Amino acid sequence: MLQGHSKRSDFNFIIEKLQTRMSSWKNRLLSRTGRLTLATSVLSSIPTYYMQINWFPQNICDSIDQTTQNFIWKGTNNKGIHLVNWKKVTKPKHLGGLGVCTARDANTCLLGKLV
Repeated sequence: MLQGHSKRSDFNFIIEKLQTRMSSWKNRLLSRTGRLTLATSVLSSIPTYYMQINWFPQNICDSIDQTTQNFIWKGTNNKGIHLVNWKKVTKPKHLGGLGVCTARDANTCLLGKLV
């Protein structure tokens, strides 16, 4: 458990876990659809346990979103462009988006479950 205000350095291990998991996947063998599926299923589940018990700082949530966004569009080789606005990507599927949940929304929902 953390005492006082949580700092970025307290949650850097989550960002490192995301990056090591992404580096193990072979990007050249995955289409954008495959990367989207991996991002929604695996990358979003890594910080879930910690999101249930701690309020993440905004810069950590932004870093998680940026890592997910870069993996979907660029993969692990940092080549590629963002084809769709991130706000459109995070919309639910029935509203025309891709159904990716942002880290801040997930953190709020998981902590709201405790209330």
